[in-house]
Amino acid sequence: MSNTVRAWLLLSVTLLLGVAIGVLGAGALQDRRFARVNDMRRPGGFTAQVQKVISPTSDSQWTAIRPWVEAAARENGEHRRMHDGAMRASLDTLRIRLEPLLDADQRKRLARFVPGRRVGPSSRDGRPPRRERDREDDRDDRGPARESSPRR
Repeated sequence: MSNTVRAWLLLSVTLLLGVAIGVLGAGALQDRRFARVNDMRRPGGFTAQVQKVISPTSDSQWTAIRPWVEAAARENGEHRRMHDGAMRASLDTLRIRLEPLLDADQRKRLARFVPGRRVGPSSRDGRPPRRERDREDDRDDRGPARESSPRR
């Protein structure tokens, strides 16, 4: 094998390794970020994350700070629920408006792109979709879930 061929082969292998490392590294970072966001969405997750970040110097300091953090967590949860509901309604409206204009294949592709509210269990284990399970968990922790209406 000539030196030119070896150089190109080495360069190609190095490029492929760099791309593979980049893809795997980006995926791992994204997974870690999603896990952190999901932890914060769970009941008590935001409060625990803020406590970890602040690292209170004493129990009395945390006792003074905690009500403010919990109030912010409740408010953030309300904002998220309002936003999720409004976005679902907007996507439902889009799907309804486009349905008469699309053929069957286009409707299938749109349904995959803009998933609607599922009827019946969608997971293999018979449980409701994750979003509905999360809402059920929220109701268990705080009593019945409230439907929020947009603020005026």
